Amino acid sequence: MNEIFLPNALIYETIASVKKKSFFRVAIIFLLIYFIGSTAASLILTMPMFFAIMQDEAVSDALAGATTDPNAYMQDYSNAITNAINNLMSNMPAWLNIISLFATVTTIIAVFIYCTKLEKRRLFTLGFIKKGAITEYLMGLAIGLFMFSFAYLSVILSGELEFGGFNSEASVATIILFFLGFIVQGASEEILLRSYFFISSAASSNVPIAVFVSSALFAALHISNPGISFLAIINLFLFGVFAALYFLRRGSIWGICAIHSIWNFAQGNIYGCRVSGMNMGDSIFKSVEKGGELFSGGAFGPEGGIGVTIVLTIGIIILTLMKNKNIEGFFIHTEEEFVSA
Repeated sequence: MNEIFLPNALIYETIASVKKKSFFRVAIIFLLIYFIGSTAASLILTMPMFFAIMQDEAVSDALAGATTDPNAYMQDYSNAITNAINNLMSNMPAWLNIISLFATVTTIIAVFIYCTKLEKRRLFTLGFIKKGAITEYLMGLAIGLFMFSFAYLSVILSGELEFGGFNSEASVATIILFFLGFIVQGASEEILLRSYFFISSAASSNVPIAVFVSSALFAALHISNPGISFLAIINLFLFGVFAALYFLRRGSIWGICAIHSIWNFAQGNIYGCRVSGMNMGDSIFKSVEKGGELFSGGAFGPEGGIGVTIVLTIGIIILTLMKNKNIEGFFIHTEEEFVSA
């Protein structure tokens, strides 16, 4: 069992180069970084959302009614705004979803500023290893696409979802923008939870605790998503365990960032499924819900189904059988091998 949770080079250097903090303090800093990053992202979305809300027909009618009945205006306008916000959140247009994905870059920036400027850490301790970065990322894309495709196949074979074929109405430009947006969004969650929290908590306590708590936090961050279920929470936790172990084994953040990004992109914009309860819009293929939730996950999408449970469990078992990748000379501060802060 001890062999499974051996620290990797990133954790060892963090222990050696960063002043040790209590696990509680690491968790508090995580919450602060998350709050700052998500608040900044929300501010970026303010103007686009305001524009979308003002396009709502009921809101326009309420504004027009102000000239004829000022007394009723405020109540009608307030109701129209509330309804428009609810409608927007439950059925966000593709363009707003894309902006929201790119807006998550604020979390990446917040992590970088804290870790490199306040803790004086090298980017190496966050998993940004220059050597083999492209290979790691491409391998991650292939693994992530294969994993979700396998889970999607299980849903199709269960009969709870029907493959609807090629989507001729899809916009190529929109799908490309979604792909780029998911690259940012997937990286933002991995950099926050794995680069910062997992490595820092492992350095302050031990690897098993870091794996468990970082995975639980990952699930908790999605608890308010539409269609959330008990099985969805279990699957989110399992993805967190898989991500932590993959990062621990490979010693590079590039691969798990790629897996996370392509996993979400494949769900929403390749196969046309809900992504953690959210409809992404344009997709290369169509999927038609046929009823039943055991494999399809219902309103949460395949991540709430048992097919994903099986795939992630297999992935975790494979990772437990692997050894951590050896990164030679990790204490040597060289520009040639690592990205330096």
